[in-house]
Amino acid sequence: MSGQPQENGSRPLLRHRFRVAMGDTDAAQVIYFAAPTRWAERMASEWLAEAGFATSRQLAAGYGMPAVHVELTYHGPLRLDDEIDATLWLDKLSTRSFTLRSEFRLADAQEPAVQMRMTQVYARTSGAAPEACPMPDALVSHLRGRAVPTPHPASH
Repeated sequence: MSGQPQENGSRPLLRHRFRVAMGDTDAAQVIYFAAPTRWAERMASEWLAEAGFATSRQLAAGYGMPAVHVELTYHGPLRLDDEIDATLWLDKLSTRSFTLRSEFRLADAQEPAVQMRMTQVYARTSGAAPEACPMPDALVSHLRGRAVPTPHPASH
């Protein structure tokens, strides 16, 4: 699936542009196979924080969102100093989990060079073992892109 809107008409959750750094490459200056997992996690964490669900806050409240499934597909190489357009999409949503799709393409390219899907489960972490539980309505709303903007009090 390309970066076009999904069948449900969704918009990207987040877009980011960056250059491939030396620390993301192997000796041949091609991205190390695990680099996109760091990029995708960084985008997901940034989006969650912007939506009011920073990981540190969730953990302090006794909840977490552990990844339970990750898949990577490589369509083409990305190399040292390549400029990358990264996009984060919601792929699937249920009451207890969500799947995010991250796409990494050369700047201005039509098709992604790398795609990653990551499924995360909302879980209570305060017990003896993590236990899946329903996501807060506000998080579900943010994921659906229907979050109502929070009004800012007028300054007098």
